[in-house]
Amino acid sequence: MLPLLLFLLPAVSAGDDLDIPSNVANRSMAIKGTLLCGNKGAKGATVRLFRIYQKGDNDDLAQLLDQVHTLDTGMFQLEGSTAKFPATQTEIQPFVTIHHNCDMDEKQTANLGYKRWTVRLPEYYVTTGTRARKVYDFGRVNLQFEYPGETHNPKFSIND
Repeated sequence: MLPLLLFLLPAVSAGDDLDIPSNVANRSMAIKGTLLCGNKGAKGATVRLFRIYQKGDNDDLAQLLDQVHTLDTGMFQLEGSTAKFPATQTEIQPFVTIHHNCDMDEKQTANLGYKRWTVRLPEYYVTTGTRARKVYDFGRVNLQFEYPGETHNPKFSIND
């Protein structure tokens, strides 16, 4: 028994542990919800989940964790982790941007750009590891309302 322990001791002391080092630094976040335009689903809205809150009118895609377009029903679900970021950038101060053209016709969208709304999310839902263990429920949100801080972004393309 003693020779076996002596054999394993150098491996453990050298840090040759399972996959703990790669997962300890990683953080993850997940969010789900439904966007409405009146009483119908806000189909095709772009929802982006970011690692760090950014001020300004443009999204910093270098900080993007995940992005989806809402379904016909307006439903969306996002999940992302810091696995692709350097080990010094594993903090998550989560927020989403929602780009939509609810109650806008094509001419208004072309002239003004898509509406952009930024929402900070509770850090309580950030978990350790590459897979989120909690999901923040954004609920059902009607995009017909004008929300605080909502702007128009003429540079945004729904195909981005």
